[in-house]
Amino acid sequence: MKKYLLIAAAMFCTAGVSSASAQGFRWGPELSLATDTDFGLGARVEFDFNRSPLTVIASFDYYFPDGPVDYWEINGNLIYNFDLSSAPSVTPYAGGGLNIAHASVDSEFGSASDTDPGLNLLGGARFDAGSLMPFIEMKFTIEGAEQFVVTGGLLF
Repeated sequence: MKKYLLIAAAMFCTAGVSSASAQGFRWGPELSLATDTDFGLGARVEFDFNRSPLTVIASFDYYFPDGPVDYWEINGNLIYNFDLSSAPSVTPYAGGGLNIAHASVDSEFGSASDTDPGLNLLGGARFDAGSLMPFIEMKFTIEGAEQFVVTGGLLF
């Protein structure tokens, strides 16, 4: 039941988005595929600094691993945006940040949970498509939840 509530909350947060978002602030849904935790659904928020190539990305992802395990992550990353004058509609980026991963399991023998901090190394690209901005990202989490994640989504 918790999974369905989280999915509904993520969809509600991304519904009815206006293209009149403030410059320097973007948000939207994301989908992830991870080596250890399978498919994930989440949301992200991005904040640009004025006249700077730096961006802060905050995200929450709820994953659906096989078995009775509940798993989610919260990420906070700082990225550097590379300016490609030859391709102005593509913005590649690279950076790193912090990860908090939480896993829990309930079974007939009891329940257990674990929360671990970790470090992210990531790179990706955003594509300017008018009022929408699709993105693709690859992230490797070291320490904590050590896994490789490919994420894609839409920013408004």
